[in-house]
Amino acid sequence: MTDCRIVLVHPRDPNNIGAVARAMKNFGFTDLAVVAPHPPVWEEVTAAVKAEDILAGARVVPTLGAAIEDRTFVIGTLDRTRVEEKQTLFTPHDLSHDPLLTTERLALVFGSEKHGLVNEDLSHCHRLMSIPTRHGCPSMNLGQAVAICCYELVREPAQLDLSPRPATLATAGAVDRALTLALETLRRIDFVLPGNEPDLTRRLRSTFMKFGMSHYDVEMLCGILSRINRLK
Repeated sequence: MTDCRIVLVHPRDPNNIGAVARAMKNFGFTDLAVVAPHPPVWEEVTAAVKAEDILAGARVVPTLGAAIEDRTFVIGTLDRTRVEEKQTLFTPHDLSHDPLLTTERLALVFGSEKHGLVNEDLSHCHRLMSIPTRHGCPSMNLGQAVAICCYELVREPAQLDLSPRPATLATAGAVDRALTLALETLRRIDFVLPGNEPDLTRRLRSTFMKFGMSHYDVEMLCGILSRINRLK
């Protein structure tokens, strides 16, 4: 079974958190992380019928980075209206048909009910995914969206791809450490403009994640950047 963590970012409705836990239990998933839930929300979750153990074992963390630090493949969810028409997105169908996902430590990230994942959140993701819905009603209830994705992760794929597997991908935490070193290097050469660092950080992180670097790639990059930063 795919090693998958469901990550909820700033959830606002306790009923939705309970529905997510129940959907996870329906399909055999137990790893739930909740990023900075609104203070009254977490204590009010009551709708997790027969999934109270999922809630009891959930981790509450302050940042998305902390929730995915040990994950090697991170997929962020959003509705199709937020991206350009030409941009390629994952769909839940891909979750059961991409053999890469069976070899990696996966995280599926869902945003708040109010505005979904913001650009800063999306920069932490290797890929973006959207559930194909009608244009007149593009967004879905959080619990329903998680249920669809969990079902696709466990259903039998149409055809097994036995092609050679790529090298193990680096964890999101390792990529962020490389990003820290890269920013240090860019500051040394005065590339970082005043007030521009948050936007530059987001763009660089998004680029690093899209590369899908292996553990070896990140270690080599960190070694190069560390050597550069030691130069006087």
